[in-house]
Amino acid sequence: MGYEQILAEVQGRVGIVTLNQPDKLNAMSGLMQRELSQQIETWNADDSIGAIVITGAGRAFCAGADISNFEDVIQGGHRNSPSRSNDQDWIQLVKESKPIICAVNGVAVGLGITLVLPCDIRVASEDARISFRFVRLGLTPEYASTHYLANLIGMGKAMELMLTGKFVEADEAKELGLVNHVYPTETMLDEAVSLAQEVADSPTWQLL
Repeated sequence: MGYEQILAEVQGRVGIVTLNQPDKLNAMSGLMQRELSQQIETWNADDSIGAIVITGAGRAFCAGADISNFEDVIQGGHRNSPSRSNDQDWIQLVKESKPIICAVNGVAVGLGITLVLPCDIRVASEDARISFRFVRLGLTPEYASTHYLANLIGMGKAMELMLTGKFVEADEAKELGLVNHVYPTETMLDEAVSLAQEVADSPTWQLL
């Protein structure tokens, strides 16, 4: 299947989705999210796939929502791509999906980090930098991220990250429990795929 803003490949029993707008630091457009969700649904229906990895091309995982059409929308214009799905659409898809491992490379900001919180396992590269920037823009975090973040790292730390919008480096993210592992940048994706393969080798009926 041909996609415009993601890449999809299979290694063994692992499906790998790469967000592929590196010139925009993989900012999440409506089209990108639709393609991402469509590919996950396709692999969920494929018995040869046991687990899924999501990562980003270039020096970022995802720099948040693509706001390139924001001014047009405010002025009554039209988006060039379909709207992003609502929060519940993504959360429900992840809940019903085969295990998803997010391999966070480089910058993960705003939607770029809230997107991964409902997923099953998170790993990061040494150069990963994470920020819940919503407070700086006067926005409300999406994807029930305040709930998921508090479950992962505790209420106190979650409130600090949400209320300051500060950047968290990879080692601190691991110490907090926001990610499970930190790997060298050049081997991070291989490590994530290896972990996903270990998960995928379990009986298929146990993975949904």
